[in-house]
Amino acid sequence: MRTPFDRARGALNFLELHQLDPSPSHYEFALAVIGAPGSKLAEAVAAQTDGGLRLTAASVQSLVETYLSPPREQTLDRRERTVMRQAQELGTLTSDAHDLTEALGRDMGAIVGAEGSDLPLGTAIIDRLSDAERELAALRSEVLRLRDNIVPVPPPEDSDRDDLTQALNRAGARDVMARAGAGGDAHLVLAFSVDALDAINDRYGRAVGDNVLNAFAATLQQTFADEELIRWSGNEFVFITRGLPIAAARLLTDQALSSFAARRLRLRGSGEPIGTVTASAGIATGAAGGQESSLIAARANAALAASHGGNQIEG
Repeated sequence: MRTPFDRARGALNFLELHQLDPSPSHYEFALAVIGAPGSKLAEAVAAQTDGGLRLTAASVQSLVETYLSPPREQTLDRRERTVMRQAQELGTLTSDAHDLTEALGRDMGAIVGAEGSDLPLGTAIIDRLSDAERELAALRSEVLRLRDNIVPVPPPEDSDRDDLTQALNRAGARDVMARAGAGGDAHLVLAFSVDALDAINDRYGRAVGDNVLNAFAATLQQTFADEELIRWSGNEFVFITRGLPIAAARLLTDQALSSFAARRLRLRGSGEPIGTVTASAGIATGAAGGQESSLIAARANAALAASHGGNQIEG
């Protein structure tokens, strides 16, 4: 039986293998993977790392949300119970504030009507008012805290990222295109698409097609580790760079296509292989200010490569 020290070493080795930051969330993820080698999570990790690929921080986050986060219904049910409890506490605090005000009024009347009091009337009133003010201030702070919890501010969504692959979307690509056109230097556009994705969707369903796209995006991100991946459309991924020589770009592009074709993609659950899946690529160069034209050319070259049978580069 593995000791806690063995599991800890195994988790750290897992993070080092995938070059992931040993943050608490990554460490817990690694423990979950190595602690249950036959789980759905472990199977998904094996599918995404088939062929020696490494996990990325984005793919880990996606796996955590899919396999380790509580079901949405459970989360909503817990949230509803929390809101109900906080609403009851808020009502109680409001009632306490009302009771405190009434008590203050009665005390004031008693002080004013008291005969033969040893304390000067003004001093007694001031002391009671000071106490009441402190208690009301504490109640007010608690009411505000509970009100903020009952109506939480939703976390901001990242509108620059694709929900499926966490690559940049078209909105997020604007800055990349602007940087490519800065300084008057030439730039390079690499466009990619998965071959015959429609056939995969028709045969296995769109969920399987999405998994294929995720696997392809992970392959591209690992191969072009220094570039920002853009998901331009459903089946199109793009790199726009001005710091990569065209010879190196061709070499990396060929490496990405070969790595993806070598992956053994399988259906989740049954483990049935879906066969070899390939991709195509197009390359185009452009001068500063011509990013739109070179993007169109690269996409056209990728489509041409796909029409010639796929798993090849044009441009």
